[in-house]
Amino acid sequence: MSIGLFHTSMMFADEEIERENKIKIAYLFHFSQFTEWAVKSTGFTYCVYDDTHFSKLLKEAYSEKILNGGEVRVLSVNADSNFNDCQLMFFPDVAPPEILTRIRKKPILTVGVQKDFIAQNGIVYMYEKDQKIRFFINNNNALEAGLKISSQLLALSKDATQ
Repeated sequence: MSIGLFHTSMMFADEEIERENKIKIAYLFHFSQFTEWAVKSTGFTYCVYDDTHFSKLLKEAYSEKILNGGEVRVLSVNADSNFNDCQLMFFPDVAPPEILTRIRKKPILTVGVQKDFIAQNGIVYMYEKDQKIRFFINNNNALEAGLKISSQLLALSKDATQ
């Protein structure tokens, strides 16, 4: 009996993680739609730092999407990668400070989930509160990177301490 309960709770946990991932994927798409880059390009490139599972989910979700009049690409990146093609970089786990420092003034919309992401010069911090995914945008960090985030998206930004 206890094995069945354990198995059921594991299935529920997996389903909850996948639901949360789908919500994050939707947020990432909307973040890219409501951000302007100084240099216009055809298509869009998302980079996922050190998480091949999330990269795969993102590729599946965006395989048919068109953004900026072109195809959507998803790249898996790590500390040894060249980030020049990245327009949005998602850190589904820990964002190494040296990576955020390296790309700080590049036109890359950085999105992360760790509590000190903004303090480490990240732009969008995604967090869970009251069983909902919320986000906080540091517009100063975005402007330093040469990005213009729409006032509509900024209005939805919630301070994580509230």
